[in-house]
Parts: sequence; C-alpha cells; structure tokens
Amino acid sequence: KMKKDYVPDGWLGFILGTRMYIDFGTYDFDKAIQLLDNEIQLQKKKCKDAKEAAKMEKKIEIDIQYKENINEEFDNHHNAIEEIINFDNISNWNESIVRDFLMRKNLSDLLPLCDGINGDELNSLYGMCRSSLVSMYHSLKFELLKLHDKILPISTYLHFISSLSAVCADDLPLNTYICSTYVEEHLRDDESRFC
Repeated sequence: KMKKDYVPDGWLGFILGTRMYIDFGTYDFDKAIQLLDNEIQLQKKKCKDAKEAAKMEKKIEIDIQYKENINEEFDNHHNAIEEIINFDNISNWNESIVRDFLMRKNLSDLLPLCDGINGDELNSLYGMCRSSLVSMYHSLKFELLKLHDKILPISTYLHFISSLSAVCADDLPLNTYICSTYVEEHLRDDESRFC
C-alpha cells in the first residue's frame, strides 16, 4: 500500500525523478539492465558535474571577494599615502612614495626606470623630460628596452609628464641647452654600446 504524499527517494526516486523509462518487456533482461545502468551512470555524472560547477562558482565568488578585499586594502593604503604625501613638496618624497605615486597614476611601466629614486631625483627627471621631451623619450625608451626588455609606449610617457607637471615645480633651474646636450650624448653612447 502506498502512503499519501509519498516522495520516492534512493534508487526509485532517482529513476522517477529523472523520468528514465526503460521498457523491460521490449528488451532482453540483461540489455535492459545495461541500459538502466548506463542511464544511472549518466545521471550520476550530471549530478557530479553540477556539484563541481557549484564548487567552481563558489570558488570564483570567494576569489572575487578576495580580490575586492585586496583592492579595498590597496585603495585604503593609497588613500592613507595620499594624506601623507605633501604634493607641494616633492623633494620630501622617499623611494616608497615615488613608487606608490607611479602605481596610483597607472605608470607601472616606468617602475623599473624609477626604482630607487626619491622625490628630488624624480623632480630632476621631470625637468630633463620637460627641457628635451623627444630626446628623453628616446633615452628612457631605449633604457627600458635594453635593460628591462620592456617597451615604453608614448602614451605612458606623456601621461608620466602630465602627472608630474601637477606635482613638480615649473621653475626648475635646469639649463635647457646643457640638459638636452647631455641627454643626446648619453643616448648616442648607449646606442653605440648596445648596437
């Protein structure tokens, strides 16, 4: 006798739940059992695949959450650094602040070139770039390519100049002629060494 509102479970629920109909009357018994076994294995595989997909989705959600947390920490760190950085006086920047400034301004391509320099040196680099824009681009591009095997896009260089113009002094005491002559000679010396 069947109970009212009976919900089959186990193998019967598995067969009824997946609506597997195998007519044992039309097949040889062994063949019908094989078909049933094949269907059960197929359903198990689908169930296993669904569980693995759910695990992957959960892992992806965890990874996304982790990345969001990292990004939030990164933003908080940079916001704290922004408060510490005195934009009026770049000469007080240490190497860490210079590196953070470049990262925050999406100038990570220039990190190898600016590794180990402080605010005064970054200000001097800006002055050299300002006084001889094209020559300095060639010089920095050449150094980055030969020493670090990276390419310096012109857009990154121009963004670098633009970002530094906001924090560097425009009245730098650099002699334009001396600076551009030095850069051109330096560039020629480097090219002759590597070519």
